[in-house]
Amino acid sequence: MNDVASPDANIRLGMFEAACDILAAAVIVYDKNDCLVFASRQVLRYFPIPPDTLKPGTRLRDVLGAIFDSGVRYGIAPEQRHKAVNREEWISARISAHWREQHDAVERLGRDRWIHFRKRRLPSGYNVTTLVDVSEQKKQEEQWRVDLERIALTEAILESLPSPVVIKDRNLTYIAANKAFCTIYDTSADSIVGRSIWTLADAESAERIESSDRAVLETGEPYTLAEHVIRADGSDLYAITRKYRIGAPGHHALVTLMEDVTAFVTGERAVTDADDAVLRVPGGFVEAQNCFDPVRDAERRLLLDQFNPEELRLAAGKRILVVTPNPHIEDILVAEFKARGSDCCAVSSAREYDAFLALAARQGLTIDLLVIDDNMSGHGAILENGRGIATRLISPDGIGPDFMRALVEEHELLSEDGSPLGDIITPASFSDDWYIATDISTMLPAAVGDIEVLVAEDNQINQFVFSQILEGMGISHRIAENGEEAVMLWRKHLPRLVLMDISMPVMNGIDAAMEIREAEKLTGTRTPIVAVTAQALNVDMQNCMDAGMDDYITKPVSPDMIEAIYRRYAAAKPEKIVA
Repeated sequence: MNDVASPDANIRLGMFEAACDILAAAVIVYDKNDCLVFASRQVLRYFPIPPDTLKPGTRLRDVLGAIFDSGVRYGIAPEQRHKAVNREEWISARISAHWREQHDAVERLGRDRWIHFRKRRLPSGYNVTTLVDVSEQKKQEEQWRVDLERIALTEAILESLPSPVVIKDRNLTYIAANKAFCTIYDTSADSIVGRSIWTLADAESAERIESSDRAVLETGEPYTLAEHVIRADGSDLYAITRKYRIGAPGHHALVTLMEDVTAFVTGERAVTDADDAVLRVPGGFVEAQNCFDPVRDAERRLLLDQFNPEELRLAAGKRILVVTPNPHIEDILVAEFKARGSDCCAVSSAREYDAFLALAARQGLTIDLLVIDDNMSGHGAILENGRGIATRLISPDGIGPDFMRALVEEHELLSEDGSPLGDIITPASFSDDWYIATDISTMLPAAVGDIEVLVAEDNQINQFVFSQILEGMGISHRIAENGEEAVMLWRKHLPRLVLMDISMPVMNGIDAAMEIREAEKLTGTRTPIVAVTAQALNVDMQNCMDAGMDDYITKPVSPDMIEAIYRRYAAAKPEKIVA
């Protein structure tokens, strides 16, 4: 028998050392008697101990003693680090961890150095320990934590500022908006972030705002404008709007600050010499976007008319549950009741209603009032709930996406010319309040085809791709996040071309195309609609054609594909034909 080591042993040891180098790890192996079997040379990078300490046969206690004597103290709680550490106690604690079946820990060896220890006890009794330097990862985590704290602090400061503040990225997409700014539009930050000014303002105002935004981003020159804004609630806002560019090249952002000077302009506060310098605006205040939405206000008044004033007055402090399948009605009623001091939320189906009441009962919460939409399927059973909750049945017919259409269908146009919508009868009581112009030839240019392409797409990545392609082609466009919004924007802008995703929430592309085609029967126009599908299945294509679409393209889209479709259907602006 030959007791001499195999000639391959050194080769294998060299390969093992090379593997440790590649993995950026140190490895230590002890036998079942706690004697050192192997230690890779990388161990000396972590512990400043004599190389002889790592010879095979060295006891674990001696290795730990050498580490302690080198001044390294790992495995000590932060609150104990300033205290004197007993050598034997420290070695005993490390041996205890060594004999666990598994032990993972990230230890700090110095001010800016962290090591990840992994120990595994094998069935044979051998212990394998690996050490990996995770200093960079810990520094990044620490930086991320600090950055998150700074972001949270910045958001808290922005949110508490009385002046409206909004921040846009270099693509002029909203990335932050404080509470004061959201109040102007009567919306939430979640509804603004990720979108552009085109989703908030009319086309003329959006073009003006975007033009000044781009000028500031391109030149870095601050911009100031005194403007008069009508808020969503109909009140006046006089503001000195200032825009600034921040950030490094390639990562610029745009900060817009609106200094509210309404109290000074309206005379509610006396103007001092310092204030007079602020208000001395050449040419006076410029009319800006009108954030007041008369349609939403009309819907709101129609809903509130369902309640008597005493009911609304007594709503404060009550828990109110709104039961409606219409998210538009839900938004209005929940906001109105909360504004009156109620604790209000909503459910959209009988199943949600039962689940909500069951959860409320388990939590010991009582519901004071149920507001039930009579358009809810099975609302009769809910009215007879037998749970002793006061109920209020409402009939909000016509409120939602078809609100304006319902008004047009019910009221006669005040025009001597023939209407493209046919004969419509108007009660005299409405004549003084409403005038709806439907003679397309007399409408303002901004109301007829003020954008070229409308894209209906719910995926944010695909929205970005479409925007980049269309901006690169110099084509004006708008993005709709669902089919219902697509129909609304089509009615507002009458685009030359619609690119319609098939699978979307709220309303899919098929239903949206059918609604557009139905509306076109009244106006005598036809907008090309091109389906955008994930895969070109025959059944999907047939459904698109049956819905009145003109063509289809498949994802992923490319600039060549979009350009070909645009040239085919929208290069020459179609003439509007009145039936």
